[in-house]
Amino acid sequence: MEFHRLIGARRSLRAFSQRLVEPEKIERMLEAARWSPSCANRQPWRFVVVPADAPTRAAVEAALDAGNAWAKRAPVLIAVGARREDAAVVESRDYFLLDTGLALMSLLYRAVDQGLLVHPMAGWKEEPLRAALGLPGEFTPAAVVAVGYAGNSADLDEATRKKDEKPRTRKPLGEIAFRSRWGEPFEGTLPSAPAKVYETEMQLRFGDTDAMGHVNNAKVVTYLELGRVRFFADVMGVERIEDYRFILAEVSCRYRIPILLNDRVVVRMHITDVHRSSFRFRCDLYDPRDGRVFVEAETVQVMYDYTTGRPLPVDADFLARARDYIGG
Repeated sequence: MEFHRLIGARRSLRAFSQRLVEPEKIERMLEAARWSPSCANRQPWRFVVVPADAPTRAAVEAALDAGNAWAKRAPVLIAVGARREDAAVVESRDYFLLDTGLALMSLLYRAVDQGLLVHPMAGWKEEPLRAALGLPGEFTPAAVVAVGYAGNSADLDEATRKKDEKPRTRKPLGEIAFRSRWGEPFEGTLPSAPAKVYETEMQLRFGDTDAMGHVNNAKVVTYLELGRVRFFADVMGVERIEDYRFILAEVSCRYRIPILLNDRVVVRMHITDVHRSSFRFRCDLYDPRDGRVFVEAETVQVMYDYTTGRPLPVDADFLARARDYIGG
């Protein structure tokens, strides 16, 4: 999953399915944590994995606060923390909890990348947790993480369900980041969404379908190509094939539901990132009648001189014409 999608997909929800988590997914999460940055490479973090059948599981569940009873349904609980003596100390600054937080974030995002739901918790009693897991006295537990697959919110009690239904909010950028000195707000310039989104409808053909009656996945890449071509014709004013001054560098697709021959398919696209010589399209293929999204995709294009075979910088004319379609 693209990193920006991971950020958007991560939610600390509370409804867990009782579907077991594959051991290899837990191992990948721990590997992601293991490769996290740490001050002086001391790697002070430690994780205790407690699956549903662990002999310590009941005692760990008993250490949870009453408001976190929902976490008992999670197939895996992971306690994370560190010892001060295992980490770097620079002047009077301890880094063991900062390092552990970095590792925990890696673990969380790797879980989301594998389709899992993860919820780090602060609501637990320290002494019962220590006793349940045999934690050393000098060890500082920092969080207990519930891990599993998303379940049905109807299984939650009303008060807990309302917590999950609250909209996701964040403080303004200027409140958390400053420019040059404390108190001078960092003024963001990136639009949260583009002023315009380009859309063009595809004509489905019987030859686009496979033996299952679905539009072949490879055809989706062709639809994306047609979308790019029409974008450059309609927005950039390109009329001749030799005026297409880019080359495709990367395509990634997430196929959500099959496209059938009687579906209507519109390519919806905008530009998210512009670098020195490249830019990125974010695209959806959807049915305008009911809003169903068939495919989520991203493509990276590199401005290219076909005569010299070398990349070109993105020029001012491109930026001027595309400005309203950049954002998100």
